[in-house]
Amino acid sequence: MDAYLVTNGTILTMDPARPEVEAFAVIGERIVAAGSRAEAEAVLPRGFRRLDLAGATCLPGFNEAHNHMINFGLVLGQVNCRYPAVRSIEDIVARFAARAGQVPPGTWIRGRGYDDNVLAEHRHPTRADLDRASSAHPFVLTHSSGHMLVANSLALRLAGVTRETPDPPGGQIVRDEHGEPTGLLQENAMELVERVVPAPTLEEMVEALRRCNDAYVAAGITSSQDAGSDHPLQVEAYQRAVERGVLRLRTSMMIRHQLLPHLLGLGIKQGFGDARLRVGPVKLFADGSLIGRTAAVSRPFLNDPRPDNYGLTIWTQEELDELVWQAHAAGFQVATHAIGDRAIEMVLDAYERALARLPRPDHRHRIEHCGVLRPDLIGRIARVGVLVVSQPIFIVEYGDGFIRHLGLDRIQLTYPFRSLLDAGIRLVFSTDCPVSAYQPLRCIQSAVLERTASGRSYALEEAITVAEALPLYTVNGAYATFEEREKGMLRPGMLADFVVLERDPRSVDPEELAELRVLRTVIGGETVYEA
Repeated sequence: MDAYLVTNGTILTMDPARPEVEAFAVIGERIVAAGSRAEAEAVLPRGFRRLDLAGATCLPGFNEAHNHMINFGLVLGQVNCRYPAVRSIEDIVARFAARAGQVPPGTWIRGRGYDDNVLAEHRHPTRADLDRASSAHPFVLTHSSGHMLVANSLALRLAGVTRETPDPPGGQIVRDEHGEPTGLLQENAMELVERVVPAPTLEEMVEALRRCNDAYVAAGITSSQDAGSDHPLQVEAYQRAVERGVLRLRTSMMIRHQLLPHLLGLGIKQGFGDARLRVGPVKLFADGSLIGRTAAVSRPFLNDPRPDNYGLTIWTQEELDELVWQAHAAGFQVATHAIGDRAIEMVLDAYERALARLPRPDHRHRIEHCGVLRPDLIGRIARVGVLVVSQPIFIVEYGDGFIRHLGLDRIQLTYPFRSLLDAGIRLVFSTDCPVSAYQPLRCIQSAVLERTASGRSYALEEAITVAEALPLYTVNGAYATFEEREKGMLRPGMLADFVVLERDPRSVDPEELAELRVLRTVIGGETVYEA
């Protein structure tokens, strides 16, 4: 069993009882001592080796609390339509045309990442735009939010979407002035096309997890909470990837509500699995996306083609209440996507009703994203004891669009980190990759700077310090899945999951945070990445 001493650098434990130590000792996959060098050496067997930090900084590995691992791996092989690689609809057309020239007619081609707010035309592409790239290939272009897509005419025809097709519950087929589909499908309407697109195979998903793993560990991520396990084949892909050793990340799978009856039928509860792969919370959706203006808000979006656009709710209040109750009554933690204030209010109503019927002191129910807030909602979140899983990186990547569509007054409490912390709310950081970039240091930088991509100040009073942000990505990430006794700190008994950075992130210029190099990532005492 491997035994070694980690010393000769800055060691940030995230343990309030002993925030910094001179050294810590690892035997096998666990930390066995942390303190002075003499204390750490005393518990190690003869012949132990040393991991010399050479002045670098060591801290617990980052826990990515909300992301989409398989989707990210798959997206890496799709047409990249993210800004700044793409700046206009013409750029998108050119990229799809180039890909169409490389594959046989009839091959489905997917793209991802456009944001209508930063395109030169300031609008969504249409099927007519994509048709100019090819009429012989079905195209699907997913918005950066992941909550809407644009299909070309061939894809719509293959999906049977016409002017007579009704909007599905919780979704919208956007139509032109003549009633014809423009190609833009929002929220649940996306499924009309998605169901005819060839699904990725098991092997493709395993390969996607390998790509995701390799990128994440190079960024210092040691644990990941997947927010979209909604098909049995995905669950199998995670198992296969772990068995083959291509998924080293400790992974918690959020299970979509439609799989809950199957889990209960097998007697599987949250936490089933082990430290490598486990069943996590039940995942629900209450509304759409903020950047796509489908989040359910109480005041209409500004600068929108529809002056009465209040976004979309996925469920009625009664339906959401029932879904929450089913998961809550079964003993599961519930993690609900809610971005707009109207959706957040619905989720809090559902949580409070479930807790009134069946009190659970340590439920740890979560609101994923929790974007557009109000003072009364912040008070309710604190009172109910709900966790907020937030994505600061949205500010730098999408903040200009938030300002445009919400106005300066509402963005002051849109992703408000300082207000949430001051209210005593357990705040957890994540990136929602591939909606945004996956690097934790970029995410932390965004929370510290509160600045958009254009350089515009966002909500400066909501900024927090690096020292405040680090526990939100380590300690609180573990707490969010009831694993705070296993990871998130460097102290005796914890898993030896840690990252080594070239410098102390607390002391570098915040402008340089995103460029701070990850020198080493360790999971279970074993180095999985080294620069």
